[in-house]
Amino acid sequence: MRQRIAVTMPLIALTLFLFSGFVLENWLLGLTAFLLIPLSSILLSRNWLRRIHQLMPLIALILFLWLAFGLDMAHPGWVVFFLIPLSDILLSRKIDGRKFVTLAITISYIALGLTLNDFWHPGWLMFLLIPIINNLFFPNRNQVFFMNKEDIKVRVKRFVNDDDDDEIIL
Repeated sequence: MRQRIAVTMPLIALTLFLFSGFVLENWLLGLTAFLLIPLSSILLSRNWLRRIHQLMPLIALILFLWLAFGLDMAHPGWVVFFLIPLSDILLSRKIDGRKFVTLAITISYIALGLTLNDFWHPGWLMFLLIPIINNLFFPNRNQVFFMNKEDIKVRVKRFVNDDDDDEIIL
């Protein structure tokens, strides 16, 4: 059944497009119906929670474009981008230090934006604090900066030796 729905999704999208254009007289909204084609492959997969988690940036972008161009709601529509970190926190079911910083700054931004006048525009700069705080207090131990001299030598030798194994045949 999933495969049948995925195969007929282009026809469903075309039907929604024509209905929106002729009946609702909103062709731009109808154009967004074609976004159902890639979304159907996501939602109809076997492990759809993991698939949604992996593709949440794309889903948020599609939702934003649908709100902006289809319903002319770009201003409140930017809120859908908060779904990206929220889905990561909810679907991974654990909050480490890095995710807590992201969540705390996001909640602070929303609270300050709702309480202070004219905070939304310059206030978005506080999101630059996320990588700064995370790199200072919760460093990624797999980065090159945290390797000692011997680890770097071993990795370089492994990289060089892998290239030597490949023979070029002319």
